[in-house]
Amino acid sequence: MAGPARILGTMKPLGGGDPIPLFKNEVIVGRRPTCDVRLDFDNVSGKHCLLRLIEGVWHVRDLGSTNGTMVNRQKIDHEHGLMPDDELGVASHLFSIDYDPVTIVKQSKEVLEAEIGRVHEARGSLMEQAGIIRDPEKRRAARLLAEKTEMSLQATGSEFSEVKALRDATVSGPKNVSDDDFFRMIEDDVKKSSR
Repeated sequence: MAGPARILGTMKPLGGGDPIPLFKNEVIVGRRPTCDVRLDFDNVSGKHCLLRLIEGVWHVRDLGSTNGTMVNRQKIDHEHGLMPDDELGVASHLFSIDYDPVTIVKQSKEVLEAEIGRVHEARGSLMEQAGIIRDPEKRRAARLLAEKTEMSLQATGSEFSEVKALRDATVSGPKNVSDDDFFRMIEDDVKKSSR
């Protein structure tokens, strides 16, 4: 036996009335009996507007209604995001969409950041993609410098000395490579490849 459907939001009439639960990611609002949310008023079109949940945020799009769809009392002519404190007007009927976008958006952001990191690792640096760095040792030095730069940007206070110590420990080999040495190596490599 299936459990109760999960409520993705609630359409609350601002003039009073019962809240309307939203169970689907796409909801058609209109006067027709076949609409997901039926508003039986003469000034509401048969299929008035579409509500869609996209990456945790509700959006509204007018479906060519006679009396229009408004967000915060402004008539819309394209799809528009709806935050919980926004006012949705379906003809002259006002609603708010009650939902919690923070949790869903935060989860989406974490997934996106993980994907960006994975793609960045797979592709390598921009210099590697452009074919500027071919020598494996120079590639390693470039990757370490990029990591050091990223860590330095994120580091604050006492973390900075830890980042510097980590850089010194990982870059050291036959000789310590300074930033100036590294940039000279890149410059020489670019000059050689342009000849």
